Amino acid sequence: MLETIAKQFRKPVGILGRLAGMIMAFENRKINRWTIDRLKVKPGDHILEVGFGPGYAIEEMLQKYDNLKIDGVDVSKTMLETAHIRNEKAIDKGRLNLYQKDVMDYNQREYQYDKVISVNNYPLWKNKRKSLMRIHQLLKDGGRIAITVQPREDDASREKTFSHAFQIEQDLVYAGFRDISVKFKKVKPELTVCVTGVCKKKHI
Repeated sequence: MLETIAKQFRKPVGILGRLAGMIMAFENRKINRWTIDRLKVKPGDHILEVGFGPGYAIEEMLQKYDNLKIDGVDVSKTMLETAHIRNEKAIDKGRLNLYQKDVMDYNQREYQYDKVISVNNYPLWKNKRKSLMRIHQLLKDGGRIAITVQPREDDASREKTFSHAFQIEQDLVYAGFRDISVKFKKVKPELTVCVTGVCKKKHI
């Protein structure tokens, strides 16, 4: 039973998936707000959220900042439906687009983003470095990324948080991000890390 529930947090499906989404929205609200602050969102930004879940961070940003345009990718159809309901007005106004995709398969080519945000999704990425390299392509030169992780596994601990912090920092550098900043926050049930970086393009 516990494994069934755990799977819902990795890729929510159906009724149990919707329940998992409600839990995620409630438990993640503090770290979502913290991550948004660290992302340094500005009015008029075009933002991509990777793993938007129930759409809480999207709702928060749209309410807090003017003239934002947000796109979101998530592998879960259930989370797509949940986030769509939560942010239906923004979708109707053309401020929000949601897609059921892995970020590695997201082939948007019309524009580049000012900011990218991902909260409690990074450990689930199949190929973290390739995903970050794709995000690097999607960002403008000087664009900013914020990745936050709060361990929720059975072996969650401070040490696990530090391990995530080290991995994210190394992966960001590998993908071409610079000016890396690692910050920790004490949020129940476990120490949380947010790693930010700036997209640096190679100019020939």
